[in-house]
Amino acid sequence: MKIKYISITILVVVVSVAVYLFGFGKSKTNIKIESSKVFRGDLVVTVRATGTAIPKNRLEIKPPIAGRVESILVNEGNQVGRGKIIAWMSSTERAALLDAARAKGEDELKKWEDFYKPTPVISPLRGLVIASNISPGQTVTQQDILYVLSDNLMIQAKVDETDLSKIKIGQIANVTVDSYSDSPIRAKVSHIGYEAVTENNVTMYNVDLTLNSIPDYLRSGMSITIDFILSEEREVLLLPNEFVKGSGGKGKVIKKIEGELVETTVTIGRSDEQNTAILSGVEENEIVYRKKKIQEEKKTSSGGPFSSPKMPKR
Repeated sequence: MKIKYISITILVVVVSVAVYLFGFGKSKTNIKIESSKVFRGDLVVTVRATGTAIPKNRLEIKPPIAGRVESILVNEGNQVGRGKIIAWMSSTERAALLDAARAKGEDELKKWEDFYKPTPVISPLRGLVIASNISPGQTVTQQDILYVLSDNLMIQAKVDETDLSKIKIGQIANVTVDSYSDSPIRAKVSHIGYEAVTENNVTMYNVDLTLNSIPDYLRSGMSITIDFILSEEREVLLLPNEFVKGSGGKGKVIKKIEGELVETTVTIGRSDEQNTAILSGVEENEIVYRKKKIQEEKKTSSGGPFSSPKMPKR
């Protein structure tokens, strides 16, 4: 009789453990039905890359002679014309002569200034001064850089080798300066590099883009986001990607037919990061559905068969 009670007790314990392990704390899968309306809109398919604003032609201007800077006529940010004088300087000999004449008085100084003319520093191209490294009275050598000029700013994008086949000369892109993200600029691909550049173990290629217009806020070295446009479709039927299954022009959506959810075949077009174009099989404003699995945790009672009972509140 004692052995029988022991066997029953063991059986109860085993059953309790099994119930706890396989029943309590296990997640339960529910199905949630979500819906979306077929809508009409624009679909722009792009390839995204990052890049930098750089000068198309960057020119460093060095002094024609060693000596002293007498006056500067342009500053950083100024536009200059080709052949324009941008600074005056004295040779080392003229600077020494003028300093000696200045000690003798203004008349002596003026005589030598008229007799010994300063040397002009001339801009060799029309462009923008993007760097100025001089001040009046500064002594310079012929190796020092006085100014840096740029004729036009352009964009240089770094494109992953897996996306390079999608990029063509003349292709249009939307360029966004990261610090001015609300103002995209149109640009056109002007050159695709032939030599690979490796960054973080990823093979990239430099792609140059010419801007349709250069905004005043654009500066050399700014970080840029480039969206190369693969296709643009206006006023097409669209559905969010998660409501469409399929590829290669054939897709399926779930529609409600006579109160039942039925999977229906549709013809699909291109997709962007959010939506897919629907070419046939649905109408504008028609409702489609999808089944979404939701994991819910089952509530445990008191933590298992061997947990201590809760003490009543006093």
